[in-house]
Amino acid sequence: MLGLSACTSEPEEIADVALAVFLDNDVTVAQKGSVEQRLRSMPSVTEVAFETREQTYERQKADLKDQPDLLATLKPEHMPELFRATVTDASIAEAVELVLEEVEGVEDVVLRIADVDPLPSRIGVIVRLKPSATGEQRAAVEKAVRALPTAKSVTFEDRDAAYERLRKRCRGKGDLSTQLQPQMTHESWRFEMPLTKQGSGVSELMRLDGVDGVPLAPLAML
Repeated sequence: MLGLSACTSEPEEIADVALAVFLDNDVTVAQKGSVEQRLRSMPSVTEVAFETREQTYERQKADLKDQPDLLATLKPEHMPELFRATVTDASIAEAVELVLEEVEGVEDVVLRIADVDPLPSRIGVIVRLKPSATGEQRAAVEKAVRALPTAKSVTFEDRDAAYERLRKRCRGKGDLSTQLQPQMTHESWRFEMPLTKQGSGVSELMRLDGVDGVPLAPLAML
């Protein structure tokens, strides 16, 4: 998650996309193998690596080292198993995410800007709406998005428009365009903003009723 596309972004603004594929708690060995095979066969997906519960636990311990109360509640057995990968073509990363979410054994798929140096100066923000969002909730989300002082090129995209955009981007990318289905897409508000250390207001959007997620993405994903 406009009016902006991969072809309008300056080269230095384009970044890889980090992909995390979280597995169901009761995922089978066969399903795990199928998820990995699907990942490795997808266009522009590289650096596929499996992460055990113990590895996830160690990563979380490092992230929460300054939050002892939360750290004390962590248990290795509560951590998910997952695959991590990189999508080198940000313009199709959203299609990769949506297709993978439908694979048996997958609990969730998360996209974020990859750790690169230097980071891009601008990011894209995708505010996804739940299908069940009410008119009142939708109006509140729109008001909150438009109130962000640094948000630019704010647009709304319905599910049909999202499907057509992604389908066109997936042409020539193996069978990704045929795997993508209209019902997989989301309604969303999409915009760009500077990538800074100061608070951007995006975290508040995540807490609004009717919001299904707020991925932060390279501009080429928008």
